[in-house]
Amino acid sequence: IDTPGMRELQLADCESGVSEAFSDIEALAQRCRFGDCQHQTEPGCAVQTAIENGKLEVRRFNNYQKLTREQAFNGETLAEQRAQRRQFGKLTLNAMS
Repeated sequence: IDTPGMRELQLADCESGVSEAFSDIEALAQRCRFGDCQHQTEPGCAVQTAIENGKLEVRRFNNYQKLTREQAFNGETLAEQRAQRRQFGKLTLNAMS
């Protein structure tokens, strides 16, 4: 797509769309042992159990994670984004010195 002046397209206010598209994963997440489960290595994670049992494809779960990360990033205010970049810049300066 040739879109002069546009650098990228982003999802905006897509929370309900992600929830609808990945309702199966969100239903599994409700059955996790911990309410703040990140679905990585936590014990009692229903999502990881479904992946291990072949009931959920890894690719589908990765797509879900990617969209939720993008959704969280787009939901941040500009001030939060600047603060995050500033903190990362300080971290890299400290690592280089």
